[in-house]
Amino acid sequence: MKPTATVARRGMTLIEVCVSVAMLGTFLGSLLLVLEEGTRSARSGMARQSIEGRARRTLDRIAGELASAVADSLTPNPTAPYGSQNLSFQRVGTYSEGAMEEGELVSFELELDEGELDDNQDNDGDGLIDERRLVLTREPEGGEPVTSVIAHGIAELLEGESANGLDDNGNGLKDEAGLSFQRTNNRLIVRLTVEQMDSEGNHLVRTLQTTVRLRN
Repeated sequence: MKPTATVARRGMTLIEVCVSVAMLGTFLGSLLLVLEEGTRSARSGMARQSIEGRARRTLDRIAGELASAVADSLTPNPTAPYGSQNLSFQRVGTYSEGAMEEGELVSFELELDEGELDDNQDNDGDGLIDERRLVLTREPEGGEPVTSVIAHGIAELLEGESANGLDDNGNGLKDEAGLSFQRTNNRLIVRLTVEQMDSEGNHLVRTLQTTVRLRN
């Protein structure tokens, strides 16, 4: 009797195919999760860089305007315990024929951002509540005032503060606004809190401060 020849098995069984497909699916799913997490982290990083840059640009602009402010012209005088969220001042003037001419009048004023109401609601649908914008007004001697908006998304209150008549964040002022001026002798401390929502719906907040030496 002739021996039976062994036939080589070709291909894969149904079970092997199913296992391979499952393993491939698991691998692809893990890869997609890694890619999604990386994309989310990149977007989050970009949002943080955006709010950081916006806060610094705004604070630098304010400090630049204040660099030529006459100390005795600050109105109101932003001293403790409340400081001020609005500020007007006279710039140092120029000499003409041996006499000092008055410089232009400059004002910073916080206003509700366009579409917002002071009602603890998100009226304009951007995810922020009662946020402010910063308005700069220049009024040259004998000329017409020129007004421009130099920042949006300024928080109603400085980070860490609540409207309760107390110094919640321990910086020496009570209930200070998202933009706050505080004078100490010939120095002016400027504090700023800006906020925005990122693409994932997270509320981002950045607070910075600087000190400007006032001119007599």
